[in-house]
Amino acid sequence: MKNRLKNSCIIVMMVCSLIFISCQSTTTTNMDTQNMSMATEMQATPLEGSFVEADKYGNMMTSLTADDLTTAGFTLGDIITVTVNGNNYDCPIVTTYSDVNVGEYLFRVKDNATYFSINYGNCQKKTGAEAAMPLSLTMKEKGGYLVEYQIRHLEKSELRSDYASDVIFANFRDVETKNIKPHTLYRSCNPALGDARAPYADTLAMEAGVKTIINLADSKESLEKTIDPTSWYNGMYQAGRVILLDLDVDYSGADFGKSLAQGFKFMAAGEAPVLIHCNEGKDRAGFTSVILEALMGAPLSEITDDYMMSYVNYYDVTKGTAQYTSIAKTPYTMLMTIAQGMDVTDENLSTIAYNYMIRNGVSDSEIAAIKAKLQ
Repeated sequence: MKNRLKNSCIIVMMVCSLIFISCQSTTTTNMDTQNMSMATEMQATPLEGSFVEADKYGNMMTSLTADDLTTAGFTLGDIITVTVNGNNYDCPIVTTYSDVNVGEYLFRVKDNATYFSINYGNCQKKTGAEAAMPLSLTMKEKGGYLVEYQIRHLEKSELRSDYASDVIFANFRDVETKNIKPHTLYRSCNPALGDARAPYADTLAMEAGVKTIINLADSKESLEKTIDPTSWYNGMYQAGRVILLDLDVDYSGADFGKSLAQGFKFMAAGEAPVLIHCNEGKDRAGFTSVILEALMGAPLSEITDDYMMSYVNYYDVTKGTAQYTSIAKTPYTMLMTIAQGMDVTDENLSTIAYNYMIRNGVSDSEIAAIKAKLQ
């Protein structure tokens, strides 16, 4: 925890003083601070490459490496133009999806690889990008996104010792917004992912007496690769108490809505308490929680506070800071995206959520069953 607080303080100090890039905190990329400082002084030259493959979320891996970008004079915080199939897309070079707003393009650097992506969207579907298709990068504005990147950029530790409790480490919590009865709806990271957090989430869900699980992230194949066969979660899976939805992250997409509806149907037929999770428990689980909280009549302020708790847990993001304010717009954006022209006001939130569920195939009686479980 102390290490994460220290990194957050460093970032805030950088934003306030606008000091050179070489002072920023460590990131998970080969574009290290020395290379970034050198690249800042270089005149960027256009880069050409190709797409390698798409992942299940529609993020397009490219043939360009982080070293290629540095050599050509591109670095984190630059705004570039990505040309794909004759179309131009302006976006910043960053390292995580949350470095940009919901629905915006980003050119992501991870380790020494690069990806063309959309935050909460499917880049492959939106751009028509395919494996082996060429792409080119040109500079749009050198350092044009740097201050925003420094404000927004987040990193989390994978060490339990860096967190104050098992609950925080697993991002596990009881959803406590208006009209949801305590201990009926939980959210967390993935108890079956096979990472350092999974055993903690598994134990906490068992202790909470969870009876129904909506797994937003996994397919049968991916789950069975990582699940601990001796875990409580595996017992729930074998008993048919887990539904696997294998969602992408494009919550505005028709496929997402239809698949999520199957989760709501499963919830309607199951028993409470219910656990909703994706991998980190903040994006797909965040959207699903927003829908349920809105359905039950929670005001936007409570929905936002619950959504932001994941960022507090993982990244020590503090209410009142620029980071918090920027990310906290997300629930409003989510609701506005599905509102079909309705004003996103506290008075309308329940109707917006209800309409979203109905048009994706959840019946009125199933919605009534969900509400009865949560009240």
